[in-house]
Amino acid sequence: MIVLVGVAHVIDVSKQIEMLVEHHAPAAVGVELDPARYKAMVEKGPRGKVPIQYRLLAVTQRRLADQFGGEVGAEMLAAIESAKRHGARPIFVDMDAGRLFNSLLHQMTFKEKVLMFFSSFTGLFISRKRVEKELDQFQKNEGAYMEAMGQSYPTVKRVLIDERNQYMASALLKAQSTYGNVLAVIGDGHVEGIRKILAREDIVAYRLKDLSDLKLEPRTGNAEASFSFTVDA
Repeated sequence: MIVLVGVAHVIDVSKQIEMLVEHHAPAAVGVELDPARYKAMVEKGPRGKVPIQYRLLAVTQRRLADQFGGEVGAEMLAAIESAKRHGARPIFVDMDAGRLFNSLLHQMTFKEKVLMFFSSFTGLFISRKRVEKELDQFQKNEGAYMEAMGQSYPTVKRVLIDERNQYMASALLKAQSTYGNVLAVIGDGHVEGIRKILAREDIVAYRLKDLSDLKLEPRTGNAEASFSFTVDA
């Protein structure tokens, strides 16, 4: 079985992730991170040379996370810690962000680069209310939202959404064949795409909108174990 948990990187759902890991008792927990991003988050240090658009996005995410009362990526770190507490193997399932963004910038048209720069810049001033409105619109009509994104930013959608969906789906299949049951914490915008790629009956998905009122009875008898963190996907 593969369990997909959709999150927003500026909203802390650490408690819900702990509940889901305890309830489903997966053998492995995947997170939408690569080794370099994980290291930077843990050490709270710089991630080397990255494009200005990426730096602007990071600043925006930090500011919004403050407004929502959390930290950027808290849900990913929570998933890793929950995995360790419950005897599951933590694994990375995402592409290397540095190479990904460099590749994206090389493939983008000049128009897309300009639009992305201004979008990243104006994002510095976006409010919590605006973010909540955008999330609500996305949740009500995800297909239209993705279609609009593809029209305005075709390269961005292909590289950051479609190609990463394929990569993460493959990583999850590899993890499932190795460990058995897998729970993956990923951006909510990736859930439906990955579910379609996997096209399996044993997929369980929790969307971001499901997490606010999540109520699960914890399973009993889950033995705790200690695992070191390794990269398996």
